[in-house]
Amino acid sequence: MALRFRLSRARIQEFLREWLGVELSIGTIHQTIHEAGAAVAPAEDELVEAVLKSQLLHADETSWPERGQGLWLWVFTAATVTLYYIAGRGKELLENLLEGFQGWLLTDGWISYRGFPRRLRCWAHLIRKARGLTESYHRAARAHRVAKCWIP
Repeated sequence: MALRFRLSRARIQEFLREWLGVELSIGTIHQTIHEAGAAVAPAEDELVEAVLKSQLLHADETSWPERGQGLWLWVFTAATVTLYYIAGRGKELLENLLEGFQGWLLTDGWISYRGFPRRLRCWAHLIRKARGLTESYHRAARAHRVAKCWIP
């Protein structure tokens, strides 16, 4: 409830009391959240290992506004696992998480992904960009860019 619905400890306490008839202190709720996090830490290591061993990894990020911070929800999807992180948008998470990754990385055109030698561009993003360029009202940009793009 704290992560999925971004509820404060007090709101979680209120929900438990009003809907389930369970009385817990805010301290107990806080401690339970931290213990649950510690309990799943080994599972996170297994997920990261599966991501690093994958032959094809899809990566993307989207804004995740939280208390005025500029955070991003990162999603890394392989054939058998999906890994989520909430972090800043810089290259740091990519470099730390994907250190040693040898497979193909499928991404959009964001600059932080460009340092990976085995990187594929997402076809949907390429098509959208090409269509945008062909529909551009700027004649010089349209003529210059369209000559370099193939649009199905």
